[in-house]
Amino acid sequence: MLEHMNDTTRTPRLVRAAAVLALALVGSTALAACSTTPTAPSTEHAAASVGAEWGDCMRTAGFQVEDPSDDQVRSGAVTSPADVDAERFTEASGKCASDLGITGADSAQKDKWKRQYAAVDSCVREQYPDAPEQEPGLIDYSDYPRAQEPEFEETLSSCLSEHAPDTQQLGR
Repeated sequence: MLEHMNDTTRTPRLVRAAAVLALALVGSTALAACSTTPTAPSTEHAAASVGAEWGDCMRTAGFQVEDPSDDQVRSGAVTSPADVDAERFTEASGKCASDLGITGADSAQKDKWKRQYAAVDSCVREQYPDAPEQEPGLIDYSDYPRAQEPEFEETLSSCLSEHAPDTQQLGR
């Protein structure tokens, strides 16, 4: 789903859906546009920012996302918008990142994200013990009935800020 993101601006639709967070893992659990090592930008992409190019690519693929910063795209974790096919989003994001010359995160970065997301899940479950326990490297409360409540959204946002400050929820 992918970076160092400190801006947590979300549209109501994304927040209500409690977004999917995932790591840049190989296979179906890969997080879209995960990356830590950009290659040299092509001259085609040199004039535009990597974040703008990634956002444009994802919108062309049919996803309503905001442009992340260049650092966010290069460094690793973005969140898929609510109500999208996560596998399709991951595939498109990976292709967009690849087209921009961005390589995947290394195992140390992936392990860091797993630890952060486990801490986010623990934080959320302290206030919502009936929330479903999350799989390693994944935060997805979209099927949790209370996920659309403003209080839950605030809890999730607070837990993300505290335990996974490099992750940003993107989309509209």
